[in-house]
Amino acid sequence: MGLKNYHLFIGTFERGMMAPDANHYEIKLNTGGDFYRIAVNVRSQDGSMLMTFIDENFQHELCDRLLAAFPENGTYNINDPDSRRQFGLDFLRRNLVVDFNQMVILPNNAPGLDNDLQEKLTALLNKTFGDEGARIFAFGEQWPSTSAKDRYFPEIKDQGLHDIHMNQGNPTGRFDKDNGVYQDGGILFYFPSLNRWAVILLAFQSQFNTLNPATLHTDDVTGHRITSGTGEDPDQPTDVDGDVVIVGALVNPKGNEEGKEKVILMNTTDEPISLDGWQLLDRLRNPFIINNATIGAAGTLEVIIPAASNLALGNKGGTISLLNKQGIKTSGVQYTKQQAQNEGRVIHF
Repeated sequence: MGLKNYHLFIGTFERGMMAPDANHYEIKLNTGGDFYRIAVNVRSQDGSMLMTFIDENFQHELCDRLLAAFPENGTYNINDPDSRRQFGLDFLRRNLVVDFNQMVILPNNAPGLDNDLQEKLTALLNKTFGDEGARIFAFGEQWPSTSAKDRYFPEIKDQGLHDIHMNQGNPTGRFDKDNGVYQDGGILFYFPSLNRWAVILLAFQSQFNTLNPATLHTDDVTGHRITSGTGEDPDQPTDVDGDVVIVGALVNPKGNEEGKEKVILMNTTDEPISLDGWQLLDRLRNPFIINNATIGAAGTLEVIIPAASNLALGNKGGTISLLNKQGIKTSGVQYTKQQAQNEGRVIHF
C-alpha cells in the first residue's frame, strides 16, 4: 500500500524537545504561514536503536532540483506518483546512501558527548540559527490536522509530519503495509551563506536484509523486501553482491554526445564475471541492458551507451545504478551538476 499522504514540509526551526517516552524527537517548524510538529523517530517501539546516516556536506543531484522547484517555504503534497518520482526520497533508488555500512547504529540518548540521536539532531537544528535564511526540508507522512492543541507544543494546533525514516523493507508483519518506493522520510538542511547542505537519514534495523554488512534490496513496485530472486523466504537475508562496482562515468563528452557516454565498471574479485543480462539504470529508472560482456578478474570494463539507448546521463546531475541478472542492485552512485559541468572529464566515484 505505502504511505497515503506523503508530503514535503519546508521551513525554519523554532525549537525542539525529546518526547517523554523518548521514542521521538519533536521539532516545531515554521513554514512561513503556519506552524507544524515534525515527529522524528529516535527509537523503535520495541526499544531497538536506529541506523543513522549524517552528512554535514551533503552533495546530491536532488539538492539543486529542490531549490529550483520549491523556492518558498510551505507544505507541499508530493504524494502522486510523478511527484514522488521527481522529488521523493528513496534510500535505495536515489542512491542517497551509497554504502549502507556508513549508517551508524545510535541510541536515542546516552551518557557522554555527541554520541546519540538527540545530540546529533539538536546540533544540526541549532546550526540553522546561525545562518539567516537556513531552511529545513522534512519528508514524511502528514497526519490529519485537528483543532486541538498540539500535545508537545500547545501554542500550535495538532498538525504535522511523521514517518521521518525509511519507509521500505519492513518485514512481513505490522508495518509492511507502509512499504513503498520514493516515499522515504528524512531531513535535509540548507545553509545559504555556505551554499551547503546537510542530511540526516534514519532507518530501523529490522528493515535491512542483513546488518553485517548492511544490505537493502526491495521490490521496485511495492517496496517489500526481496531476496536474490531465487524464490526464498522474503524475510531471509539476501546475499551481498557488490563484486562489480561503478567506479567512473563520462556523462558530458566533448562535442556531439551521442554514443560517447560511458560507465566504467570494476570487478573486485579474482574471477571473471559475466555481465550478460545486467542493467544500468539512470535517475528515471530508464534501463540499458548489457549483453555479451564479461569483466575480467580484478579488471575494468567500459560500457559505452549507444545513441539509441533510453538511458540518459544528464549534464545537470543524476544517478547510475547497476543491477545484476536477478534485478538486485549491486552498486549505485550519484553525481551533481557541478561534477558534470566539465566536458570530456570522467567523474570518478
